[in-house]
Amino acid sequence: MKRILFSTLFLILQFSDGFSQSAPALSLEDAITLALKQNPQFRMQYKNVEVQKGVYWSEMIPEDPEVGIEVEEIPKGSPYTRYGEKRLYISQTFDFPAIYYFRHKALNAEIQRSRFSMEESKRELIFMVKQAYFTVLLQKELVTLAKKNLELSQDFYERAKRSYELGESDRLTMLKAKVNLGEARKQLVGEQKDYESSLSRLRQVLGFREGDRLTITLSDSIPETIEEFAYEELKPSLQLHPALKAAQTGQQAALNASRLAYGGFLPKISLTYYKQEIDNTVFWGGGIGLSFPLWFMGQKGRIQEKNAQLAMAEYFVNAESLRLQKDLNQAVSNFQKAVTEVRLYQTSLLGEAEEVFRIAKKSYTVGEIGYLQFIDAQQTLINTRSGYLRSLTNYQIEKAHLTKLVGEEL
Repeated sequence: MKRILFSTLFLILQFSDGFSQSAPALSLEDAITLALKQNPQFRMQYKNVEVQKGVYWSEMIPEDPEVGIEVEEIPKGSPYTRYGEKRLYISQTFDFPAIYYFRHKALNAEIQRSRFSMEESKRELIFMVKQAYFTVLLQKELVTLAKKNLELSQDFYERAKRSYELGESDRLTMLKAKVNLGEARKQLVGEQKDYESSLSRLRQVLGFREGDRLTITLSDSIPETIEEFAYEELKPSLQLHPALKAAQTGQQAALNASRLAYGGFLPKISLTYYKQEIDNTVFWGGGIGLSFPLWFMGQKGRIQEKNAQLAMAEYFVNAESLRLQKDLNQAVSNFQKAVTEVRLYQTSLLGEAEEVFRIAKKSYTVGEIGYLQFIDAQQTLINTRSGYLRSLTNYQIEKAHLTKLVGEEL
């Protein structure tokens, strides 16, 4: 209920001119819920299931019955009510019962395949939401870091300028501080542009149009906790991957379509009922007819086509199984690299960079080192923090990719 109320409020804030253009703080879980409700690509897949259900019923219903009335032996110049014989009839044609069975199996497999395709699209959309969400969080942190860098660069440029004007430092140091200030401004502008671009991407994934006026605020932050998993236990999950299940149901559909093609040699059944009136005496009767296919070459071509499609479906199942195994191996490798990188930052790089900056700042204050050495230490710290944030984001994205493959939160 809370999610429904949140999503309703979210949409009201977006489309109502009387409300503020700012949306409530959006958590990752809320973002996923919202995307599943209004992302157009996913909603298309959802409707495709309904399409396949409609195809099922349209293909399973027999042909339209033929209903007619015949009036005969009407004297010339007399109205049709002066007939001598009147006949009312209804005729219905059915396929052979086995045809309906295999058609049911084939069409039902298509419905199942569309459902698995929808589930695959759902996993992909959730991954895209996580990727876009964490990218926005990263760019927001990088903007904050760039602003801090600009403040420091501005402060030390003013100090270097005063020192140069007082004759306490050389012109090279002042110029270097000025160039560093310009680079800091340039970096901030670039990070702000990247932040806007990442927000635009998140809006798109959530299903908002580019022209929609809405300011999205994220409530979560990038987690710093690192986890590892027993990778061998993840492999069985591939057998339940919706892409593989869709391929397998597609194979079942092709198998039943192949059997259905052989059914082309079976006769069609026609049932007829009639009511006849002759000289004011009412008669009734019925009949059954069989229509046999005579053009065997056409049936043979249809069987050849369906058998070839069945073979293609079998190859596709094998191809999907190999692709998923390759994707899992690559995802595990990338995830392990991400874990190693984050731990390297947490156990050594980040602390060492902070220590370097602390020593450099103290040494610069007492005049033991020059400004250029201090700037180098400052940039080392900023680059290390930036690298750490990127490694955390990459870890979350690789984790989301692994989750997409195995179908469960890790």
